[in-house]
Amino acid sequence: MKMGLIFLLCLFLPGLAISNPTKTEQSVDYCYKPNKPLLFSKQQYKQRYEQDLQEYQRCVKSFKEVHDNISNMRRESEKNSDKIMNNFVNQ
Repeated sequence: MKMGLIFLLCLFLPGLAISNPTKTEQSVDYCYKPNKPLLFSKQQYKQRYEQDLQEYQRCVKSFKEVHDNISNMRRESEKNSDKIMNNFVNQ
C-alpha cells in the first residue's frame, strides 16, 4: 500500500513543480478587441461597434473567471497533496 502511494506521489508531484502559476496571468489572445473608428458614418456602425465592445468585455470576463477557477483548483490540489503527504509521513 505504501509503495503504491509513493509511486503515485512520484508521478504527480513533479508535475506540480513544473507548472508555472504566473502563466495564468497572460493576455487574452483569443478575444477580439474592436478598433474604434475616428468617425462613424452611420448609426448602425456605431451600434455594431458597441455590440462588439460588449462582446469583448464578456470574453475578457469569462477568461478571467476560468483562470481564477483554475488557480483555486490548483490551490485545493496542493492542499490535498500536502494532507496526503503529511498523513503518509505520520504513519
